Amino acid sequence: MLMVPDGPQPTTEQVEETMEKYCEQGDKKIEEINNRLRTGQRKPISTSENIEKGEHWDHDTSCSDDEDVGDTESYHVPSAMRDFLDIDSEAFLSNSGRDMKNILNKVKESEKKVQEKGSGRGEPTTVGSSSSSESLLNCQPLDHHLVNPSRLLGFLRAMSSVNDFITDDKLWVVSSITDVSPPIYVFLQCREDLSVSDCRHCFNESRLELERKCSGSGGRIHSDRCFLRFDDRDFSEEFVDPRFDKANCEETETGFGEFWRFLDEALVNVTLKAVKNGGFGAASVIKTEAVYALAQCWQTLDENTCRECLVNARSSLRACDGHEARAFFTGCYLKYSTHKFFDDAAEHKPDADQRNFIRSSFFPHLSDRDVTRLAIAAISLSILTSLGAFISYRRVSRKRKAQVPTCANFKYEMLEKATESFHDSMKLGQGGAGSVYKGILPDGRIVAVKKLFFNTREWADQFFNEVNLISGVQHKNLVRLLGCSIEGPKSLLVYEYVHNKSLDQILFMKNTVHILSWKQRFNIIIGISEGLEYLHRGSEVKIIHRDIKTSNILLDRNLSPKIADFGLIRSMGTDKTQTNTGIAGTLGYLAPEYLIKGQLTEKADVYAFGVLIIEIATGKKNNAFTQGTSSVLYSVWEHFKANTLDRSIDPRLKGSFVEEEALKVLQIGLLCVQSSVELRPSMSEIVFMLQNKDSKFECPKQPPFLSASVLMPDEETRV
Repeated sequence: MLMVPDGPQPTTEQVEETMEKYCEQGDKKIEEINNRLRTGQRKPISTSENIEKGEHWDHDTSCSDDEDVGDTESYHVPSAMRDFLDIDSEAFLSNSGRDMKNILNKVKESEKKVQEKGSGRGEPTTVGSSSSSESLLNCQPLDHHLVNPSRLLGFLRAMSSVNDFITDDKLWVVSSITDVSPPIYVFLQCREDLSVSDCRHCFNESRLELERKCSGSGGRIHSDRCFLRFDDRDFSEEFVDPRFDKANCEETETGFGEFWRFLDEALVNVTLKAVKNGGFGAASVIKTEAVYALAQCWQTLDENTCRECLVNARSSLRACDGHEARAFFTGCYLKYSTHKFFDDAAEHKPDADQRNFIRSSFFPHLSDRDVTRLAIAAISLSILTSLGAFISYRRVSRKRKAQVPTCANFKYEMLEKATESFHDSMKLGQGGAGSVYKGILPDGRIVAVKKLFFNTREWADQFFNEVNLISGVQHKNLVRLLGCSIEGPKSLLVYEYVHNKSLDQILFMKNTVHILSWKQRFNIIIGISEGLEYLHRGSEVKIIHRDIKTSNILLDRNLSPKIADFGLIRSMGTDKTQTNTGIAGTLGYLAPEYLIKGQLTEKADVYAFGVLIIEIATGKKNNAFTQGTSSVLYSVWEHFKANTLDRSIDPRLKGSFVEEEALKVLQIGLLCVQSSVELRPSMSEIVFMLQNKDSKFECPKQPPFLSASVLMPDEETRV
């Protein structure tokens, strides 16, 4: 990857010789600046703009001899950099060679094209505020090491090299200058549906904002069209930074109703599309209302970090109430609007077999020749790899070898020893799929090892396919699968160890000392909803859990929830009590259409989630209600109809809860457990309703119990 423009560049030694030749006092001036920066002092600087206005201050720019120092107004340093130099920077820079003059000329030409927009440092600054285009500027703190003039020239070299490498096939550029200390890294990413000229124009605008306003060790500027960042370190793997990641929301409200459903559909679709298509996607949902969305990840990210960045950005936009919003994140950009802001061609970009993630990094030590050699080597390796893959495929096809899972493989003997031969003292729990044991690996890591009940060859093939599918599914509210064991007499799964009990052990304990507060309960509900929504819509593989219940929710040290057993329940077959029915799950959480007719959709998980959050709010198990044959669900429904829903809240809280939140949770729970599948909200809608304080939603229309006439309205009731 070429990092600097063609042609000879002035070295640090040449710059220093020029300074010594024309300005003997340069070193003293720089030392004075360093001293002032350390003490927080600053002095006005003469600039070409000041001189033109007749507003300038005297500076000692005399030289040791009578040589001409050149035209001091022809070339000038960016104003933010100029603030560090208490010398007439243009005077000595103008004599540093033709090539440097060309670089500085580019700076001056760009400054003429872009209108100056004020100044600011330190805090994030909104550069533009119109709905059509908006920018966000962040600057690193001031640092005296930028006083070094050679680094200043390096900064100009890095920026000037970017323009030359923007092409139709490549609207992103990585550049670095490492012959200065500290080095300078620059990254530009334009929106993929822009033209080359639009990309270059956005770059020049953004560059000048950084040059004028960011005097520190680094800075970044987001806009609707491009992202530009410079720093003194390699930041190629960064994709999230809470200090700078921000969602900008329009204040105009769109109202409620179906808009939020369309919005969520658009955001989910564009996220999946971008991850699938190499980091860029545009999507629209046009029904009774229109919503347009665009997502882009930087080319320095891989597929997994791109997905995580966009999922986080999507969550931040769900808190917006306006008709337009955008998320400016460290590694990605996400925007939605009710007005179309991209061309039709943006929605029809090539798919993943034509476009892939290009995992790039900074390679300041590679020359053009090095890059060419690497390219030839890569092509040769690709040919050999393809040939080898074909031969291997033929061999595997002939021998029909059993499929080996791609998950990390743990030795059976090691896991057996880690669990003390699966001793009862190490047992953490047991479910329909298998028993779970605590294990301590040789390196000291604590893991959870699940020993599965089923071990037939037919089942194992299905199970390993399932494991391979979910091994890449990761979310903060999902228990992480670390690997598996296929070598021993039993099939084993290895999970991260969650340092707390399951939700049912804490929620339903008789001990009144450690009662979950309402804040803790509400945070647990939010986390479970986000994890379940990710299983349904956030990952490439759509996963229906089928066994959402309190015992499958684990809590970490901070009482953050993690969903366990996702994705495996269909491979496990059925629960022991249901082997004849073919229905997997737990009574009390089973949706009626699934229990009676075997119809399985994601709304079965929604039903179970509704039962779960009602249990959390009431503190009672659904099958533990003792008033006649009624259930907790029916009791809450009766209170809802009587407008006494607050009486359903767990009495152990003794009134210490946010009533508005508690009533909302119970109403959402009742929406989820309605008999008709069509009346239940999606998990995406549930997440939005829970996270947005002012969200409005329909009241439950059906009682939460099985009604054959509702399930089969066009058929006779079956026995």
